[in-house]
Amino acid sequence: MARDLFRGTVPYYVRYRVPYPDPLLNRILDLTVAPGRGRLLDLGCGTGELAVRLSPSFQETIAVDPNQEMLAAAKQLAHELKLPNIQWHHQRAEEFSADAASFDLVTIGAAYHWMDRPIIASRVHEWLKPGQPLVIFGYSSIWRGTMDWQLLVCSVIKKWLGAKRRAGLGEYNDAADPHELVLIQAGYTLDEIEYQHPHTWTLDELIGNLYSTSFASPAVLGDKQTAFEADLRKTLLDYDNGGTYQEEMTFYALLATPY
Repeated sequence: MARDLFRGTVPYYVRYRVPYPDPLLNRILDLTVAPGRGRLLDLGCGTGELAVRLSPSFQETIAVDPNQEMLAAAKQLAHELKLPNIQWHHQRAEEFSADAASFDLVTIGAAYHWMDRPIIASRVHEWLKPGQPLVIFGYSSIWRGTMDWQLLVCSVIKKWLGAKRRAGLGEYNDAADPHELVLIQAGYTLDEIEYQHPHTWTLDELIGNLYSTSFASPAVLGDKQTAFEADLRKTLLDYDNGGTYQEEMTFYALLATPY
């Protein structure tokens, strides 16, 4: 399933996803590694957002993802930035294996919910060096937004795709246990860092970002895409004809340290 969740999204993912703020990434590096030393494992690396930006702080980085298109985009970015210390693995996180106590940091960027979380938590517990964390990154979603314009976006999505949040060809599991519970049960202590980041969306950027998601991608919309986009543009311009929309985005890093 993981291979199909983001089918056709890569061009939108690369261009329209909002990057993690530098202060948040720098805070994690300050807490976890000495510059230029150690090994990083990035699971569910996608287009390389975390692996590429964090790799200069490590001697070696291993990045894992099941989506070949996303890996190709990540490799291209690393090549353009002349980052030779990243190894790319085309496989599911659950298929990856490593020696015990072999990583100084393991990261997962907004992808843990797509994985078999208890299995990953258990394995990462063994792969980390003593005292080093698994860090799960994430950010606020338009789907869960409470601002008027966000509610309008969701109403248009539900009009064309149904009330349940989509996840590729299936539906998103809203009833799943929170990450915190899964990690506590797997033997981790937890800490969390949040960072507020004001962001202004243009209408084109907002639509491009939606097309990068598993719940409103071109593949999910299918032959409804043109009508959906026209409806969304009209709805938002009727709400605010300036064509820009403000959001106070919340980015977070959940630090899970084995005990």
